[in-house]
Amino acid sequence: MSGIGSGPRPSPRTSRASGPPRWQVPEVDGPALALARAVQHSVDALRTAGRSRWAEVLEPLVAPLQDGDLRAVRLAANRVRAAFGVGESVAEDLSDADARALRDATDATLRALARHDAISATRPG
Repeated sequence: MSGIGSGPRPSPRTSRASGPPRWQVPEVDGPALALARAVQHSVDALRTAGRSRWAEVLEPLVAPLQDGDLRAVRLAANRVRAAFGVGESVAEDLSDADARALRDATDATLRALARHDAISATRPG
């Protein structure tokens, strides 16, 4: 069986460090922390509703969003975005408002990372 919840995955937090810590990049810091709060809220809502499968997928992603370097933040945000898959989606187990908030916070974080990458690529070096 394969899929998002089909087995242990290495935590983005245990990855080798790459780039500055999240908190040293203000344009990524705010969106990443907002995403961490949205993920934690979703985990709490899923557990309250008895939907532990998605809670188990999302919960390990809170720590790298709060404390990780940019690589860990990017990996965690991409994993959250992947939970909105075509076949199975975390949105099916969340209220519309919670699913929208989680999706929007994820997209905002990924946009902030892309902007940071684009700006960093144009800086001499």
